[in-house]
Amino acid sequence: MNFDMKNFLRALSLALDLAEIDYFKVNLNHSRRTAYISMMIARNLNLSEEKQCDLFALSILHDNGVSISAIKNFGKEFETMPGHCIEGEKKLEKFPLITKQKNVITYHHENFDGTGIFKLGGSDIPFFSQIIHIADSLDTEFNLDKIPFTERKTVRKYLLDNSNKMFNPLLVEALLDIIMKDRFWSDLAFYNIDEILERITPPITYYDYNWDEIIELTEVFMEIIDSKSKFTYSHSRGITDKIGIMSSYYNLCYEKKKKLQIAANLHDLGKLYVPNEILDKPGALDEHEFHEIRQHTYFTKLALEKISGFEDIANWAANHHEKLNGLGYPERLKANELDFESRLLGIIDIYQALTEDRPYRKGLEHTEVVGIMNKMVSGGFIDGDIVGDVAKV
Repeated sequence: MNFDMKNFLRALSLALDLAEIDYFKVNLNHSRRTAYISMMIARNLNLSEEKQCDLFALSILHDNGVSISAIKNFGKEFETMPGHCIEGEKKLEKFPLITKQKNVITYHHENFDGTGIFKLGGSDIPFFSQIIHIADSLDTEFNLDKIPFTERKTVRKYLLDNSNKMFNPLLVEALLDIIMKDRFWSDLAFYNIDEILERITPPITYYDYNWDEIIELTEVFMEIIDSKSKFTYSHSRGITDKIGIMSSYYNLCYEKKKKLQIAANLHDLGKLYVPNEILDKPGALDEHEFHEIRQHTYFTKLALEKISGFEDIANWAANHHEKLNGLGYPERLKANELDFESRLLGIIDIYQALTEDRPYRKGLEHTEVVGIMNKMVSGGFIDGDIVGDVAKV
């Protein structure tokens, strides 16, 4: 299929931002603001369109290793530890770039004077790493979308104070020029950062991808989703594997099988919005907590429906908690509104969840799970034919 990489990255960057809000209490849109600042620097320095495309991808994904690091109890100290940099680089090894860029994520916290995590300095730091570092640091240090006009001078002072220390003087000079323009501050204050990024970023070449290559891209985000909680560390992977088994059982065509696998990879994307104190709660959820966790399916659809070619995938992923009797969420769909793929993914999600250890119980055996699902069939919640097939396979 023709695949719009820029659209894909912009849509899924919401997931990265939601993860960072919960772990590190940063403001929403951090990855997208970092990408915006990086792109403004690239335009100021007249980088080629090809380099701008790659810088956009790497800057928007610069913290893709954050959740992995956080789940290992790095906490807020992740900024001064190599874990999320190494994990982030590793997960992007197969990411398709137009220009050759190496170790950009690994070294995106290096200081120009050699006092960063890995003690690299000057031109030994990849140039893209230097750009992402200054953009990331600026957004972390200041509430750029809300800073009063009278305090903008503090941003200028911060840049000057750290020139030739944290930051390359060339990049400081570029940013000093950029922040003098009202357009910079208006863009950051605008309610829709996605629209701004669409306007300033060159179109990324429509790669002629097959579905297996797209699955590899979605696995980056699947790892981020599953690492959100120690109790769901292999949840999406388990569902994807079981969807593969059932797709073969039903002899589904290649494209439908791959779309279902992508839907399984990304079905819990919206859980990055849910605070960990709710996901990891050892007891029953109260009314407010249950409401919060129910919203994850809505946020999953919000992100995925923005991706061209993902229309079916977005629906299947978002529908995995809908029930045939209309008592599911987020849209309370009924049997005639739920296709086979949505029903299948929902049943596999239930099966996987019941077989996993959770804070409040140990994982159940196959026979126990099938018994529970048969009771759900009797109550009109899920498809009995599919449950019967799952029981056999």
